[in-house]
Amino acid sequence: MLDAYLRHLESERRVSHHTVAAYRRDLTGFLHYLGNQARDWRDVDASDVRQFVMLKHRQGLGSRSLARMLSAIRGWYEFGLREQLVISNPARGVQAPRGSRKLPRALDVDAAAEFVSHHNQETSPELDCRDRAIAEVMYSSGLRLSELVGMDLNDLDLESGMVRVLGKGKKERYLPLGRPACEALAAWLKLRGQFANEAETAVFVSARGKRLARRTVQQRL
Repeated sequence: MLDAYLRHLESERRVSHHTVAAYRRDLTGFLHYLGNQARDWRDVDASDVRQFVMLKHRQGLGSRSLARMLSAIRGWYEFGLREQLVISNPARGVQAPRGSRKLPRALDVDAAAEFVSHHNQETSPELDCRDRAIAEVMYSSGLRLSELVGMDLNDLDLESGMVRVLGKGKKERYLPLGRPACEALAAWLKLRGQFANEAETAVFVSARGKRLARRTVQQRL
């Protein structure tokens, strides 16, 4: 059935020669695996396909290649169903392992120093003080942007150098604040009352007295 399926891809589906060659390699490898397991391709179930995928994953095959391989197996069995050579598609519910995501590159020391000492020429000294506090807190504690703008006054404990944050899923955790961050926050809190509305609880507020929006922080820094 393999050759018939590949001819179907070329003549009816107009699949590229490169893809057909890749599918041939994938399916030949799958059939070789089944032969080693003494399994007939017509009697395969989802666990057989899953074990083959995990074997290739352990051997170092990348997530894209695994997804293509599964697509080849799935398409092959769909063709078999159409030709009434099999009674089910064992690959239909099998998914490829997710690829690992690359971690963002951290700032080096010089870039971090430039970041926290940045001065915006278009703002007042008071708001520049706020922006410096934002930069110091982000660098010191590694807060997410959403956590930063969500900080309230009662989340801060400058004496002990800690900040309480609510992360994803509203999970509460406490993070340390470095001395420069505490000093920058203390300086900003002395000026905050000039801007904050009376009922506003946010640590960082805009010139209009409301909690800073994430987009505003992105634009400022």
